[in-house]
Order: sequence, then structure tokens, then C-alpha cells
Amino acid sequence: MKRVTGLSDALELLGGPQPGDAEADGVASRILADVRENGDTAVKRISSELDGEPLGFLEVPRSEIDAALASLSTDVREALETAAERVRAFQEAARPQSWHDEERHYGELVTPVGRVGAYVPGGTAPLASTVIMTVVPARVAGVEEVFLATPAVGDSLPHPAVLAAAAIAGADRVFKIGGAQAIGAFAYGTETVPAVDLIVGPGNVWVTAAKRQLFGHVGIDGLYGPTETLVVANETSDPEFCASDLLAQAEHDVRARPILVSTSEDVANGVEEALGRQLAELPRKAIAGQAVEVNGVSVIVDSVEEAIAVANAVAPEHLCLAISDPAPYISLVRNAGGLFSGEYSAEVMGDYVAGPSHVMPTGGTARFASALNVRHFLRFTPVVDLDAEGFMAIAKQASILARTEDLHGHANAAELRMKRLIGE
Repeated sequence: MKRVTGLSDALELLGGPQPGDAEADGVASRILADVRENGDTAVKRISSELDGEPLGFLEVPRSEIDAALASLSTDVREALETAAERVRAFQEAARPQSWHDEERHYGELVTPVGRVGAYVPGGTAPLASTVIMTVVPARVAGVEEVFLATPAVGDSLPHPAVLAAAAIAGADRVFKIGGAQAIGAFAYGTETVPAVDLIVGPGNVWVTAAKRQLFGHVGIDGLYGPTETLVVANETSDPEFCASDLLAQAEHDVRARPILVSTSEDVANGVEEALGRQLAELPRKAIAGQAVEVNGVSVIVDSVEEAIAVANAVAPEHLCLAISDPAPYISLVRNAGGLFSGEYSAEVMGDYVAGPSHVMPTGGTARFASALNVRHFLRFTPVVDLDAEGFMAIAKQASILARTEDLHGHANAAELRMKRLIGE
């Protein structure tokens, strides 16, 4: 884990967006073209080549989804249902509603998109929680059809917990397709997979590259790269807690970015010692250890304000204020995918059961993007419903502005109505 001291050095090392992957862009482009041209045949061939085993069927039968739910242990089912209930409640509270101003004769019509494809990766872990975090917000929005794509090799099925989560969350259909080929199938449609209006969910570099290239052809929620956690600590912080939060994300991916920013060198030293102890106990210690060694950074700054300045420059996916009194500093946060305030708001709670979706912007995109939420699945259509009186109140100004722009046809459309109403 690299050690950096001082705000300026930290900003130089950590600030700015993360670079893309040119090689992944090329691979994704070829896969998308193949799927667009050859449909199911391309999806099966590409998956078989990558997995080394022929891919037979593409859609998981409903009977298998129901069987997975029935076979789920009571405790896992209760945990998934708790997660779904809290995510549903959070998204219902956040859902905007249509509105109308009778006096000004305008409003906004809020409507869901028609069909959504949610992608859930499965390369290194069965991410049942991601099913909840992508499908439930779509259902709260009122999306008519919600499909799920998640990988499985050959004639095998996706992990039972993933299928059970699909049933709990309310997915209409599940396709056992992974990678850029799944994104292409959702975007263009195949003989088996219907084309969708919006694609959501995280994925590997090829999935992200495919989503980037499809922007404009189909709705894209965001571009999600390797996970990031930035923990802000001071003399009140518990080094063991801080280390556990960093490792919780480091075990996802060797390219994960675990970052500690502390006002206390003693606490920073304690965190690094705790990382070593906790790493030794992790089944995924090879992945987490490489992430910490290659990408981990420990920063020493003079104040919590400086620590948050570093966070705003990084714009991390997860920002943890692991200090005893975080409230005075929350208003300073500008750029973060998700904010976890206080030592018991562990980021792992956000991963599973806190309520917000854990699909959050990475790679510095929290400067302009938000965590996946019910608004991603909604369209906002402005409505103007002027009557004659309302029209006359503002028509002259419309005509003046139109002629100022030399758009005389625009002006004429207003002036014809004005003349009609005044009897000319």
C-alpha cells in the first residue's frame, strides 16, 4: 500500500478520471457487430469460445427459477427478502410523481420506460444482491417488462441464489448470457432475447466497453469499472473497522482501489497492520491482497476538511466517513457515488440491505453521475396545456423572441392565434 503525505501530493496521485481500456473497446466492438448480424448463433458461439464449453439454451425456464426459490434456505431467503423490502421502500420514497400547475398551464408527465435489461455479472461470485439492486428499482418505477442476463457455462444454470433473487425481485425472464454478448443481445434483440429500451447493471471491462459503444442506440444507466472505496479516518477511528471496509471492496477485483485518507498517522499505521491480519483470514486473499498492494493508497492529511477535498477530487464509488462525529462534514462532500456516514454505516450494509442500490458510479464518474435509482427508469415529459387566456398572456413575448432569431415561421404560428383571438 503506497503512503502519501500532504494534500497536494494526494491530489496529484489520485485526482482525475480513470482511463478506459482500448483493447476491451476493440473486443466489445467485434462482439456487438457479430451479435447484431447473427443473433442467437453469435451469442452461443462467442460464449462457447470464451467458456470452452458449448452453450446450449439461452433462457432459464420459469420452472427452474421457481425451483431455485423453493430450495433456498430460510435464512438466505429472509435476507434477500429483507434487502428487497428495504430497497423497495427507499426507491418508493425517491420516486418522482407527475405534476401540473393550473395557473401557469404546465407540468411534467413522469412515465417508466417500457422494457429494461438488467445485467448481473457472475464471473467470480454469485451476486444475488445485484439482482435486487437492479430489478427492484425498475419495478418501483413501473417498468412493464424487466429481463435479467447473468452468465452460466454450457448447459448449467446460474447460481440458485441468483435465480431465487430474480423471483423475489420480480424479473420477468432470465437469460443465461454473460459479457458483451449479453449487452449486445439486449440492445439489438435476437431470436430469443427481446431488444430493450434501457440496459442497467455493472460488469467487467468488456461489458462496460459494450455499454459505452451502445450509448445513443439504447438507454445506458452508467459505466461501472473496478470498485473503489475511500475511507476518511481521524484519531477517533477504529483501525480494524477501516481495514475491514477497505478489504470488503478489495476482494471483488484485483483492480479495485482501496484508499485510506487519515488525519492521524498512528491510525493509518494501525489500519495497515490490521489489513495484514485480516487479509490472512480471507478466502479471497489473493485477489484482495493484490488490490491492496498494487492499487492501495494511504494518505496522511492535516484535517478532515483536507481528507474530504481528496475525496472530492477522486469522486469515489464509496466514501466512508469512519469518524465519531461525521455530521459537520457531510455538507462538504460533493463527489461520491454513495456516502456512508459514521463507523456503523459500514459500506457492506449498502452492498446488501441498507436501502440504496449498490450500483454506483466508478472511475471518477461520480463527478456527474448518480447511483442507480428509480429515476433512471423514468422519463420526464414536459406538458404545456395553455388555454386562450394563458396563451394571450405570453404570446407577444414568444413572437418577439422568434423574430429576434429570424425564425418568422415561428412568429407566424403565434401571431395567427393572437389575431384570431382578438378578432382580426
